[in-house]
Amino acid sequence: MNASTRPLWLAVMILVSLMAGVAAGVIAWIGNLTPQAAILVGGSTFGGSVLLLLAMAGFLTAGS
Repeated sequence: MNASTRPLWLAVMILVSLMAGVAAGVIAWIGNLTPQAAILVGGSTFGGSVLLLLAMAGFLTAGS
């Protein structure tokens, strides 16, 4: 990952996290949680996966 591809990788990370958050929210809603709780589940899944992916990217590119 260099400076020219960093925005592209960030966009990919955000899109993957968005899909994970939506999936978690839908599964929570189908599992008879209230819509508010399902939104909370989806949002926390999105936030957690963004942080995890950014930490992984930082770890993998620390030497370069």
